[in-house]
Order: sequence, then C-alpha cells, then structure tokens
Amino acid sequence: MKTGIGAGAVAGIVGGIVAVVAVYAMYTAEIQASSQVDIAKWLTSQIGLNIIWGAVFGWIFSKVYDLIPSKGVTKGLYFSMMVWAFFIGLYPLSFFLLNYDPPLTQMAVGWGVVGFLVRLFYGPVLGALYKK
Repeated sequence: MKTGIGAGAVAGIVGGIVAVVAVYAMYTAEIQASSQVDIAKWLTSQIGLNIIWGAVFGWIFSKVYDLIPSKGVTKGLYFSMMVWAFFIGLYPLSFFLLNYDPPLTQMAVGWGVVGFLVRLFYGPVLGALYKK
C-alpha cells in the first residue's frame, strides 16, 4: 500500500484481533461472567480503537519510514516496538507502577502485556503492507 494510514488501519485490525484474544486469555472468567451486550461492545471497541490507532501509527510510520533501520517486516517490527516502549511500556507502566496503587498497577501491567503482544503482530503487518 502506498498510504500509511490504510496500511496502519489494516494492521490495526490484526492488532485488534490479537488484543481480543490476549485479553480473553488473561481474563476468561470475568469476560464469561459479562452479558452478551457488554462482550459485543468490548469486541467492537477493541477492534475499532485498534483500527483508529493503527491508522494514526501508520501515518506516523510513513513520516519516519526513512529513519527506521532495516526494511519490510523487520522495519515495521522495529517501529512497533518503539511505539510500545514509548507510548505503552515506558510512560504508563513506569508512572502507575511507581504509584504503587494496586488497581492501577494491575491495569498498567495488563495494558503493557497486551500492548506488547499487539505491537508484536501489528508492526510486521504494517511493515509488510506499507510500500513507499
């Protein structure tokens, strides 16, 4: 794809699916206890938000493309790991864990783990789809 936004949105679909599977695996009991309407809202919000953020990160990827080493799938993986480290790993995890607030710490750890898994799959898809 020639547009980073389109490639990012498609990669966001993959990221959304990975997020749904990861969260379901981590919180199976809580999810099964939820109503069907809540589960449907959660599924659509996860995939929808990942499409939106995927498009944003795809646009950023197209702007910094030449600055990232390597090419193709590996370039996308490098980019997605940088995004995870800055937006998900370093800031929220450090901030919440330093506060020692148990509910926030659990959320931050879940966010960090799921975010890492999403970026692990999202980046290579973005790198494979986006062609400058």
